[in-house]
Amino acid sequence: MEDLVGPTVRPADAARALMITQPALMRWMEKGEVSTVTTPQGRREIPLAELLELLEEVESARSEGHQRPVAHAMKERGRRSTETVDIARLLPRRRPRGHRTAELQALAYHRLIAERLNEHLVDEAKRRLERWTRDERIDPRWAEEWERILDLPVPRMAEAISADSKRARELRQSSPFAGLLTPQERRRLTKAVEERSS
Repeated sequence: MEDLVGPTVRPADAARALMITQPALMRWMEKGEVSTVTTPQGRREIPLAELLELLEEVESARSEGHQRPVAHAMKERGRRSTETVDIARLLPRRRPRGHRTAELQALAYHRLIAERLNEHLVDEAKRRLERWTRDERIDPRWAEEWERILDLPVPRMAEAISADSKRARELRQSSPFAGLLTPQERRRLTKAVEERSS
């Protein structure tokens, strides 16, 4: 689908797809409830994968009879992020020496992804890596190493992406698994790591 419509969607089109007003969608974007990226032209747009996931959640809420399905989907995302982001489970008890907060955030992020790894997430990462390679947005050496990791069986891939080694920390700086958590989960994870590091 990305080849047909592109990697991002304009807010006006996303609002139409969600059957809400553009100002309502913009409010959620401003609060960080909906992921956005800045296009090369400087516009804020919604990643296609984010919109498709949200549409699925909204359709589920609609089929359950919720009067405000988008609001319900957002509330559910917030509830799930509270349950899934357990920083004590994702990071060691003590802050390892030499780790910066950004490295700990990447480690916790990838450990959470490792717990959820499935064919869908791996395919998503492979597509992103192909696009980055085609657009020359990743160093060929890192791309080659990520290709090798993404071809591993899921349990070994989970170990590789969540390892706390120097090489793994370097690899996570250009991770094709970026953007696979909801905005609510990312925000909660960032806050929890900052609190743990202070």
